[in-house]
Amino acid sequence: MKKVINIIVATVSLIILTYYTYQTYINAKKLESINKTYYEAQTDIGELIKIKFSKILSTLSFGTLKSKESKEAKLNELKAKQIVLQEQTKKDIIILASISAGIVLLYFVLDLATYTLLLGLSSLVTLLFGVFTPILLIVIHKYIDYLGDIILSYESKTIAGTITHLYESQNYPVAITILLFSIITPLIKTLTMITIALLKEFHLAKKLSNLFKYLGKWSMLDVFVVSLLLVYLSMGSSQNSYSKIENGLYIFLIYVILSILTSLAVEKLLNKKIIYSKE
Repeated sequence: MKKVINIIVATVSLIILTYYTYQTYINAKKLESINKTYYEAQTDIGELIKIKFSKILSTLSFGTLKSKESKEAKLNELKAKQIVLQEQTKKDIIILASISAGIVLLYFVLDLATYTLLLGLSSLVTLLFGVFTPILLIVIHKYIDYLGDIILSYESKTIAGTITHLYESQNYPVAITILLFSIITPLIKTLTMITIALLKEFHLAKKLSNLFKYLGKWSMLDVFVVSLLLVYLSMGSSQNSYSKIENGLYIFLIYVILSILTSLAVEKLLNKKIIYSKE
């Protein structure tokens, strides 16, 4: 009965984590779309000149000639949506972090094998969503007299998108390094830990543990590579540009924490299996 309750608790926890991770991803993509429309609307200098000119004409004619405000009204509407989504994405990551913390605390409730499996699957979910959720917003702008702040370019980066861009730009060494240490190695390591948690046969688990220990030597490289990625993407920042961390990085950070805890749980589980095999 206790085993059944443990499985139900673990399953419900995983479903909740997956749902809110998905919601965080969806809202981050919505914000990315709104940002794209908002910033691209401000790159049309010709249109901005028309708006300014129409306002001057409206002032000089004492309102007889109406100013061209349709585009400005659209920008204000997009800005309002942008603010709402920014607040929502902040709430999303707080909720997701709280759910992840709750899963960690289930250590005191679940048996070790179920807990290890739950941590492994939670790591897998956050890794997959973290790779495809925007991690960094980069905006290049310039203040022009009489026109105000003009957006020159806008980019929203994901880990997967950056790898694709680097590959298409023929930056093969950088693309392969990021692909290897931020996606492939973490994925193999996570799947290995999940498999160990699932295996009942000690000898098979012991063989996989050798791969697990080897990958463990590279366990912090995913953090290092993503840190380098952020530095690479934000290079050239000045008074005419700014960058902002997006939710994808926080999801990836949650993955890293869960992955470390999964590693510790797997080691404890393996030690437990060694003791049982000797008895």
